[in-house]
Amino acid sequence: MTLRSDHLWQIALGEQPPIGLPSDLASVRVGLALGLPALDALVGEGTGVGPVKYCLAHRQLVVPVEAETVYRWGAAHSDCVPAAGSRSCGAGGYRGCMGLWVARPGAGRNAVTPAGALHEALSLTRARLRTAPGTRYPRHQGARCA
Repeated sequence: MTLRSDHLWQIALGEQPPIGLPSDLASVRVGLALGLPALDALVGEGTGVGPVKYCLAHRQLVVPVEAETVYRWGAAHSDCVPAAGSRSCGAGGYRGCMGLWVARPGAGRNAVTPAGALHEALSLTRARLRTAPGTRYPRHQGARCA
């Protein structure tokens, strides 16, 4: 598995969340293929990104966001869970969530990623992936009524 980014990240070799992560938060859970490019785009734009958990067993990201996000998140590409379920990727099966926490370097890190910016970045990334060249069935291209 490749954990590629155009930006520097610090990896915590442990499953405990970073110090300073608020206890009253929500988390957005999203697949690596969609989540990594979206986070990279946020960092590239200069948006503050908080720590992120990579679940290596299930290829999922857990992105802490503001606590009230859980009541207004309605994206088809991800889900948002309250604090009680926010430390794991939520994938079922016999293997538990096995993850690493990563964070942006520097003392001025954000505690959480802004939910609105994350939603927009995920939506834009999803749209790009769905209409990328070589996509077998790009949406809204060549649709005709008979």
